[in-house]
This record gives sequence, structure tokens and C-alpha cells, in this order.
Amino acid sequence: MTMEIPKELKRAVRRLEDEGERPEIIFPALLERYSTERMLAMARIGMGDSQKIFSWLVATKKSVHFIKPGLAWDKVQTVPLEKIDDVEYVNEFHYNTLKLKVGDAAEKVIFYDDIDGIKFFQYIKNKQWKDA
Repeated sequence: MTMEIPKELKRAVRRLEDEGERPEIIFPALLERYSTERMLAMARIGMGDSQKIFSWLVATKKSVHFIKPGLAWDKVQTVPLEKIDDVEYVNEFHYNTLKLKVGDAAEKVIFYDDIDGIKFFQYIKNKQWKDA
């Protein structure tokens, strides 16, 4: 499968590939705790041609990476797949939000597009590592 890698992510994706992690899915998404109210509002409004995307979710076979591209460096938060206990909808996905559960902690992920959130939900729920 050939995937279009957004221009601002090429540096981060190249580093992931150098470490042996090839992206399987890439979606615009925010981690709630690292987002401003403006960023969250823009994501909840939905995608638009002129809308600025502040961060991305990149899933590989091993991990989920949240990447915020920068001019000189990229901020990357990584969650290994084996650490994810569950993923669930927040308010029945009314706000394009999923909750990733890792042990006793949970992280809210806000998607710019609800279809991307549904695809990510299915991706996590269908991963084979859960049964291993």
C-alpha cells in the first residue's frame, strides 16, 4: 500500500522508517492535553482546505506516534501498541474524540475528521497483538 505522506511529516516519518517502523495509517489528530482551546475548536469544526493541521497520528505495527511538526524539530509522543489496553468513544464520538486507555491512565485523541477516528478505532480493535 502506497500512502501519501504529508510534506510536514516527511522528516519524522523518515526517522520512524530508519528505526524499522513503517507507517500503516496517518491521520490529522490532536492529543487533548497538548492542545490549546483554539486547536481543539478547529479540529472539532472539521477539515477544511485552508485549515491548519497542528499534529498528526501515525500508527505503525509497533506503536502509535503523535507528531507535532516544527521548523527545527518535531515533537513526538509515542505509545507502544502493547501498552494500549482499550480504545473507546467519548460521548459516542460526538466531538470526534476517542479515549486511549493505557493502564490506569487515559488520553483523549481528537480527530479532525470523524471518518479518520472511526478507521483508527477499527485499526486498534482489530490489531492481532491483543490476542498474542
